[in-house]
Amino acid sequence: MNRRGPLHRFALVPGWSAAALLILEIALFTWLLAPADGRPHPFANLANFALVLKYSAVFSLGAIAAALIIGSGGIDLAPGAVMALASVVAGHLLTVAAWPWGAAAVASLAVGTTCGIVAAVLVTAFRLPPFVATLGVMGVARGSAFLMTEGRFYDLSAYLPRDFAPLGIPLPWWPGLLVVVCTASFHIVLTRTALGRHILAVGSNPVAARYAGVSVTRVQAFVYVCGGFIAALAGLLLAFVQGQGKADLAMGYELDIIAAAVVGGTSLSGGRASVVGAVFGALIFGVLRNALTQFPGGTYADRLVLGVAVLIVVVLDRLATRQPLGEGTAR
Repeated sequence: MNRRGPLHRFALVPGWSAAALLILEIALFTWLLAPADGRPHPFANLANFALVLKYSAVFSLGAIAAALIIGSGGIDLAPGAVMALASVVAGHLLTVAAWPWGAAAVASLAVGTTCGIVAAVLVTAFRLPPFVATLGVMGVARGSAFLMTEGRFYDLSAYLPRDFAPLGIPLPWWPGLLVVVCTASFHIVLTRTALGRHILAVGSNPVAARYAGVSVTRVQAFVYVCGGFIAALAGLLLAFVQGQGKADLAMGYELDIIAAAVVGGTSLSGGRASVVGAVFGALIFGVLRNALTQFPGGTYADRLVLGVAVLIVVVLDRLATRQPLGEGTAR
């Protein structure tokens, strides 16, 4: 049995409580950055909040997939590389092969999904640890993107129609729309369906889940394939919004994505995950990145502050889920 330690009641950000943390964070930076001379507020204004939402969308999508994978007891180090590969594939097909943007988008999503399938096969069929399997996929995806581009980048902006509006929806609306749709869909899957319960059961104790009749292999395959698809979707979104497909896109995003999921209430030990919390976790880091740049020298402290925040949350999570001595640790 996976019992939580005595500190579980102090778990800082289980799901919706990440929203409270986000509100406190916004209030703190609103106070710290308040201008003293009557000028417009540089942080608390609608244009800046819209900017935070726009640039947090890619991290939010990645964090949703990370919540599913980590909740099932796995880990995925490849989302940043898959985003880059998806953007490069879309860029090559659109600008070199002269495919229509819709066909290029579908092919890009298929490539990302294939990356998820490869990770799933390595984890379920070859029994590789998820860390090793997804590290390999990350290398292959990033390497393939560099091979295709040879260090250059594809300029998509010249090949997309003026006032580009996929499916009749203006492009600037797509980041928020995709986050809302994916959040609602996977929140329902995780909280209202048998599949969601199976994901958390496998993450909590795969042996017990197997004895209970859960197909551990299918559950693990599902979360990694979803991870590949969502990463490709985020990469495609990034390519269309930025107008570029390049191999160094989303470099290092995987760690921020994992951190967002953990801050949002997903346990690195598996068995607990929150899709909504993961999105709020991504917004917490988005606000932090945005606000820090407005302090003198804050840009250089960005990674340091993010690293300290992640360490604090992971240590609290570890204390909250630690089993008492003598009760065994087999999972």
